Amino acid sequence: MSKQLTDSNFSRILQQAEDITRTFDIDLGGLPDDILQATRDASPFVADVRRLMEENAIPPNSNLYTVDNGLIQAADWISLFEDEVRTAYRAGLVFAIDGTPLIHHQRFLTQQVYACAVGAISSQAPLMLQAKLVKVAADLSTDSDTLRVIQEAEELTDSSSWPTAFMEYQERLVASELDAEIVMIDGSLVTQNLLTRREGRMLLRHMLTKQDTKTYVGIIKNISKGDTERRFIARALRTGEVYIHETFASFMQRDSRDTYEGDAATFLQQVGANVLRGVFKTGQKAFGFECHRKDLGRIIALLWLDKNNVPGFEIPFLLAQVDAHLRGRYRPSETMAAIEASLTRAGEGEFFDELDERSFR
Repeated sequence: MSKQLTDSNFSRILQQAEDITRTFDIDLGGLPDDILQATRDASPFVADVRRLMEENAIPPNSNLYTVDNGLIQAADWISLFEDEVRTAYRAGLVFAIDGTPLIHHQRFLTQQVYACAVGAISSQAPLMLQAKLVKVAADLSTDSDTLRVIQEAEELTDSSSWPTAFMEYQERLVASELDAEIVMIDGSLVTQNLLTRREGRMLLRHMLTKQDTKTYVGIIKNISKGDTERRFIARALRTGEVYIHETFASFMQRDSRDTYEGDAATFLQQVGANVLRGVFKTGQKAFGFECHRKDLGRIIALLWLDKNNVPGFEIPFLLAQVDAHLRGRYRPSETMAAIEASLTRAGEGEFFDELDERSFR
C-alpha cells in the first residue's frame, strides 16, 4: 500500500483542522486529552494483535529455517545459550558499534563534503575509533565547460542519501573486521541504502554468508516512527518476550514502493529472506532487532544478559556505552562552527553565501 498522502486524504485533513490559537496557552489546545484518547482507541486492536501473537509460539528447539514469525518466551531460550554468550562477553569478544557524523553533509557549489566516526567497544576493550572524510566533486579540469560543471554538480546534489549510506557502510566494515564473536550494530542490520548499492550488498553478503562463525545483530532503539505493524506488536508484547514478525525480504516487498531487480532482487531472495526482524522487551519498553536466522538463540540470550538497567532504555549496555562515548566526544554543529570561524578569520568572505542563515541567529 502506498504511503503517499493522496489529494483526497489531504483534503480531509484540511477539513478536520481545528483552530487552537486561543486554547493552546490554556490547556495545550486539548492535545494531552487527544493523545490519551488515541491510546485508548488502539487498545482493542492491540488486544487482537496479542491474541494472534499467542496463537503462534516458537519453542527453542524449532527449526528456524522454517519459521518467519512467532512469539518467543525469552527465558526458555536463554538457558540454552547463556553459557556461550557469557564466555564470549567476559573474553571481550562481544562488541557494540555506532557511528556519528563529524560534520553534517555539506553541499557547496562544486563539491560535497561529509565526515563520520565509527566507534567500537567491548567489555574488555576501550573505545576504538575510526574517522573517515569523503569529498565528492564535479570534474574541474582546465577545459571544463561551466554549464557542464553546473549540471554535474546538480546531479551530485540529486543523490542525497549517500552520506547515510557511507556511514552505514563504514559501521559494517568495522564490524566485519573486528576480532569478535558477536557484534551489535546501532540500527538495522541490513539497510535499504546498502541494499540498493553494489558495494553495500557485497559487504553484507560477506558478513551474513561468508563469516559463518560470527554473529551480527542490529538494534533499533526507536520504533515509534517505524512501520505500524511493528509498533502494534511492540504495544502487545510483554516483558520477557520476543516476537519475530517478518524477514527483511518480506518487509521490503511489503513496505517499499520500489521494485527491486537484478542483483538487489537476488540479494533479497538469498540473504534478506534469512534476516529476521523482531521486537524484544527486556523491561518496560520494547525495541526492535534484526539478525540472521542461525543466530537467533545467541542474540536472545545477549539481549537479556547485557540489558541496560535504565527504565525505558533497556537496550544492551555496551550499545548504550558506545553511543554515550560518541555523543560526548563529537558535536557536529560545534565542529562546523569552528570551521566557519576559521574561514572567516582567513578573510574568505565568499563563504558566507554557503552558510545556513541559522548560523547567524
